[in-house]
Amino acid sequence: MVNKLKRVGQRILLYWSYFSYGLFTLVGGLYVFDHLNYLDDPRVTTPPPPAMWERASFGFADDWWFASLLVLAGIILLIGVLLDKRLFRNVGLIMVAPLYGSLAYAFIVRGLFDFRFNLTWLFACLALALLFGTAMKGGWHDD
Repeated sequence: MVNKLKRVGQRILLYWSYFSYGLFTLVGGLYVFDHLNYLDDPRVTTPPPPAMWERASFGFADDWWFASLLVLAGIILLIGVLLDKRLFRNVGLIMVAPLYGSLAYAFIVRGLFDFRFNLTWLFACLALALLFGTAMKGGWHDD
């Protein structure tokens, strides 16, 4: 049992970026599930209501289906790390990239093209850039 835990710990360290993306994507998806439609709250999106084109560009970010995709991608990445399966790590990264890209786009619209202050777009772009760096680097050893 101790040896198995040690190997899991070694895999987490070896694939730290994949593990981080998996864990934080999973947590992010669960957070959205816990706060469905939070962007509709007037404390978050102050009046006046966003224009229809603007709402269409970020309205998905607090929906159940988007949260489901985040949770699924996070679980797949974590499985890839914990079971040392390169296919799962790669599929997880492929799933996460458009999700983070769409979050970056959604909050760029809210943060740059709107008067609503929000730095989420900046962190989503950073995560996307680091994700591409992780994908280009690839795994450290073959399965």
